Amino acid sequence: MRDGQSSLILLFHTTEERDRPSLRDLGNIPPAVFEKLCKALKKEFDVVGLKTLVDGLSGDSGIAGRPLAVTFDDGGKSYASFAAPVMSSLGIPSTCFLITDCVGGGCIYWRYLFNYCINSGHGRDLAALVAAAYGAGLKEDEVISFTRRNYDKAKNSNIMEGILQRIITEEKYLAEEGELFLSLDDIARLKADPLVEFGVHTRSHPVMKALSEEDIQDEISGSVAFYKEKVGHNAPMFSVPFGRLYRDYDERTVVAALGCSIPAVFSAYGGSNERGQPRYNVRRIPVTEALLEGGVEAFVRSLRDASVAPEYIEKERSLRLAVERWQK
Repeated sequence: MRDGQSSLILLFHTTEERDRPSLRDLGNIPPAVFEKLCKALKKEFDVVGLKTLVDGLSGDSGIAGRPLAVTFDDGGKSYASFAAPVMSSLGIPSTCFLITDCVGGGCIYWRYLFNYCINSGHGRDLAALVAAAYGAGLKEDEVISFTRRNYDKAKNSNIMEGILQRIITEEKYLAEEGELFLSLDDIARLKADPLVEFGVHTRSHPVMKALSEEDIQDEISGSVAFYKEKVGHNAPMFSVPFGRLYRDYDERTVVAALGCSIPAVFSAYGGSNERGQPRYNVRRIPVTEALLEGGVEAFVRSLRDASVAPEYIEKERSLRLAVERWQK
């Protein structure tokens, strides 16, 4: 990557055709829109693999043109059923970051379960469970933002137990929503595609800033152990859940990742990357339904000026100083 040249990394979640209550309003991009967007990106940018782009940030490889990489968080089933095949047909590389405990339906993702309750007529019951656990009254439409802002691992676990006992059983939930995450067979099949890479996204997708150092270590090292056993042998790249620096995570998450020999850490608060951007804090742009309301072409044009929000400049400086202290 040349000095002064910027690169972009886009972050997607799901590309489901079916309107599943668990996924509604959480960033799902309809398949037809996603395919149209991929074709537009291919025309406008030089789409490269994530590792190639990251190597370019530190000058380890030269990238010509306008580099852009595509990533998916969570490891949703639609990555295998639709997104990856479409991207491969267009020659677009991508990286999928896995919530490793959720692979193959190993556990239920708390935010999907909460979202299901809200979108299937049980929002009031969910709000009552959350209010009882957190000791704070709130309305149905406040649950998702409240539980993210005030995340408590033990309280969330209790709320999930309450949902599965009082609102919907685990068996019924899984039967209604179907497979939401990749299986090990999906991963094995996708690994055969040279355009597909995998990384990790913690074990359970918590709000990392709310965790103890011990729990942070467990979330990251546990996901790395799963990856090395089931997916690949080298230390994987890592995307931080929610990904807003000093709102959803702090230097403890980055230091824990570096301690696990993770080669790159990805945020999710927007902005392009220039040469010299540290590998432990690579910026990504989340793509949501709202960003695409004006049309695919308008969104692609907006990427020409994908600057980082000013509030994050000082936060990035604080992170850099913290990492430098740890490295000493």
